[in-house]
Amino acid sequence: MATCSQLLLALVVVAAAVDCTAAFDQDHTPFKPIPDLSVPRIQELGRWAVQQHNDQTGDRLTFTRVNGGQFQIVAPALNYLLAIDATNVDGTASTHSALIFVQYWTNTQRLDSFN
Repeated sequence: MATCSQLLLALVVVAAAVDCTAAFDQDHTPFKPIPDLSVPRIQELGRWAVQQHNDQTGDRLTFTRVNGGQFQIVAPALNYLLAIDATNVDGTASTHSALIFVQYWTNTQRLDSFN
């Protein structure tokens, strides 16, 4: 009988762990506003996103600043959705949206989209 009780307890623990993990699922965790866009790390991410875009496409945008942004927890990492001001090669200003995945503990950054 003790084995049956232990098995039942193990199943309950596994079910609870799966439920907690689902709470951090990308589809269920909303984006939240970045409280301070002037933080150097946020501006660095914007500059990095523009450089990655340029490298991937051959464009020659010049980073100006991050003018808006949100973050989303996707345990154990973060997604950043940034509004980035840039200057085109002809001198005209443009605003772009960049989705960046960052996992700090593995030093991973990935540009998922840039529009």
